[in-house]
Amino acid sequence: MRPFIGVTSSAETDGTPVARPAYARAVTLAGGLPVALPWIEDQDEALGLLQRLSGVVLTGSEDLHPSLWGEPLHPAVTLMHEHRQRTELCLSKALLGCELPLLAICGGMQNLAVAAGSRVHQHLPDLGEHVLDHAVGVDAAPHPLQAEPGSLLARALGERCLVNSAHHQGMASLGPGLVPVGHAPDGVLEAWELSDRRFGLGVQWHPERMPDDPGQQGLFRLLVAAAQA
Repeated sequence: MRPFIGVTSSAETDGTPVARPAYARAVTLAGGLPVALPWIEDQDEALGLLQRLSGVVLTGSEDLHPSLWGEPLHPAVTLMHEHRQRTELCLSKALLGCELPLLAICGGMQNLAVAAGSRVHQHLPDLGEHVLDHAVGVDAAPHPLQAEPGSLLARALGERCLVNSAHHQGMASLGPGLVPVGHAPDGVLEAWELSDRRFGLGVQWHPERMPDDPGQQGLFRLLVAAAQA
């Protein structure tokens, strides 16, 4: 039987949850059964839901409120809907307390990292002119990525690869248990791994939007394989 892989929902402007097809398609092609996740009210609901799943994809999102790591709101920030922020944080905290395989993508990567005690650069262009334009969009020319030798990321993509980019924020620091494993040429952190499980990977780009790249789709296959183990 195919493993149930939970996929977090995006939010319409009125707060209605909506599933994005590219994530479901990538999970399906990797051999998993995607399950669109609803809004979560509290930690108990998150734990109860995760007990019914074999893996999770934390999808791309708008921005978390920077008060979560003690900073005032930057004018370039676009906050996610309050229902989604509550859900993301509840699920992320619950995921950190179990060993469920997970793939966290773009905003999802940042959301779980913040739940683990990390900080976020609210607007990467503020770091200086050396920083690449990471907000060019998933269909624009990709940029290089350097993966740490021996990492999950390197095993899937090689130590050097190309990734797409659609984010204006990035990780400023990583909390306990998160290991940096991939960087862009400008030094921006592009990937971390969780040190306590067989598959726990956060990536700053959008592999679900690179369907013709076997390595990128291999990330979903690794997730499903870990969910089946």
